[in-house]
Amino acid sequence: MLLTGFSFMGMAQTLAHVNLMVSSKRAAVTSVDVVNNNIVYCIDMGGHVVQNSGADNNLSISYYTQFDGFDNIGKLKSIGNIPISYYTQFDGPDNIGKLKSIGNIAISYYTQFDGPDNIGKLKSIGGTTITYFDRFDLSQPAGTIKSIDGNTPCLNIISI
Repeated sequence: MLLTGFSFMGMAQTLAHVNLMVSSKRAAVTSVDVVNNNIVYCIDMGGHVVQNSGADNNLSISYYTQFDGFDNIGKLKSIGNIPISYYTQFDGPDNIGKLKSIGNIAISYYTQFDGPDNIGKLKSIGGTTITYFDRFDLSQPAGTIKSIDGNTPCLNIISI
């Protein structure tokens, strides 16, 4: 059950995990875990509560509307007091609509300025960088993940 538009004075929501699903060719944020009033909520990027550690579904979830601009209508805007932002037309043409930040964790993607091989692929989440093999790396197919390096405390990497 999703409840929107409620405000919780004095209740703090904490971002517990950003869940990053990784395969040999792809990396994508699939969900976030939020703790609210000692209850853990797992929310997919569509804004649906997919798991709840308790019976009390009292977390405020909001979505972008036409009053926020047209690039992100219907996308998840905030989970409690944790804002979620997306790239818009003002950020350039390569990543419109892709996840830009969750709370204070910035998310970036490869653009044409990084070369033509990996445009649109996930580049970094907070202090964690994802690099891919490109056409100059003859040992592996271009586009496969080369490494995931860095330290983002609440990043939960799930290999599939």
